[in-house]
Amino acid sequence: MDRSMKEGLSHMLEWILKENYDLQAGTFVGRRGYLTTILTTPYETNEGWLLAVSLFNGTYYFREMETEAARRFRETRNARLEEMTYWGYKFEHYMCADEPNGKPNTEGVVNSNEGYYTVVESRINEHTLLFSGEVDCKNETPLYQTAPSYYVELKTNAKLVNQKKNYQFRRYKLLKWWAQSFLAGVPLIVAGFRTEDGIVEETKPYKTSEIPALATADHRSWKPTTCMEFLNAFLSFIKSEVTQDDPGVVYLFSWEPEDDVSYTVHRDPKYTFLHDWYVEGMTKRARV
Repeated sequence: MDRSMKEGLSHMLEWILKENYDLQAGTFVGRRGYLTTILTTPYETNEGWLLAVSLFNGTYYFREMETEAARRFRETRNARLEEMTYWGYKFEHYMCADEPNGKPNTEGVVNSNEGYYTVVESRINEHTLLFSGEVDCKNETPLYQTAPSYYVELKTNAKLVNQKKNYQFRRYKLLKWWAQSFLAGVPLIVAGFRTEDGIVEETKPYKTSEIPALATADHRSWKPTTCMEFLNAFLSFIKSEVTQDDPGVVYLFSWEPEDDVSYTVHRDPKYTFLHDWYVEGMTKRARV
C-alpha cells in the first residue's frame, strides 16, 4: 500500500461482508482519518477537503478524495519530508515489541506497509458511525484488559524549545492528536520529542481525555465542543442532502478555509468508490 495516496474502503468493505455485519439504516461507514479531517475543520486554516458520499441500502458510505492542492503537495514532497516521515515509523519500531514482555527489534527493517486496524462503532448524538482506524500498539498491563482501553497511539514532534513552539504544538498538533484518538477511544498517546536531526531525547505520555484542558488554557486555542458540534451538524447535513439510494451516485462535498461546505452530484463512474463485488455481495445478502 502506498501511504502517499488516499486509502480507500476496500478492507473495511471486505470486513463487513466477512463478518456479516448488520448495518443499521442511517449508519455512516468510512475510515477514521476522514472523520478526523471533518472533526478538526472548525480550526483548520490551510487545507481544504473533498469528501465523497454514496447512499446504498440505507447506509451512508464516505471516503476522502484528493484535492488538487493535496495532489501537488504529494507530488512535490522533498527528501526532508520523506525523512521526517521515516523518523515516525522508526520511533514506532523502537517502542514496540512483537510479543508481550518482549524487547523491540531495533535492528530490523522498518516496514511502513504493515499496520493493525481496529473497527469501531460509536455514536455522535443521533448518528451511528462505523469506521476503521490504525492502532500503533497495545499496553500490556493488568489495568487494561479490553479494547480500546489498552490501545496506545505513538507520535513524534520536534522539541518544544520556545514559547512559540509550545503554542503551535497545543494549537495545531494536539488538536489532530486528540481528534484521532478520541474518535477511536484510544486513551493514551505517547509522544517522542526529537531534535532537528531526528534523535528522540524525551518521551511523554498524554491522556487523550486530558488534552483539551491543555489546549483551552490558552483562549486562542481550540475547544472540543466546537469540533463535535461541527461534525454532528455536517452528518445531519449529509442526511438531509444525500437522498438518492444508489451506489452509482456520488455526492462530492467540498470545503475550503473561510468558506461554507458545498456539494455537487456525480454519476460518472470515475467518482464511484463502492466496489461491484461489495454491491453484489450486499444485494445478495439482503435477499436472503
